[in-house]
Amino acid sequence: MVLGISDTPSIQPEQLENLIQDGFKLIDVREQDEWNAGHHQSAEHIPMGMITESMDRFKDSEKYIFVCRSGARSGRVTNFIASQDIESYNLSGGMKELQNFSEKIFNSEGNSGQII
Repeated sequence: MVLGISDTPSIQPEQLENLIQDGFKLIDVREQDEWNAGHHQSAEHIPMGMITESMDRFKDSEKYIFVCRSGARSGRVTNFIASQDIESYNLSGGMKELQNFSEKIFNSEGNSGQII
């Protein structure tokens, strides 16, 4: 997995809802406890440690946005997926920043979520 995040293609959190409507797939790479506490309702959960063994889930005909808590882990995943010739972007500022722009963050029970 590529470890650097410089020059990582990124999108701003205020762009996310429009990009999801345009067909981008949101992938949350945080750990299970983070996901359970609060995640975007449109996200799919693939923890960072499971990305390489989940490569068959990524299609070169799709566009992906990766998110974690602050953007560091998802930046590394974005670079790795991009190195596989799959269009991918990091969500700048991660879930911590997204919570300022989205009301679609819920916990695993469907209630209002929090970012841990």
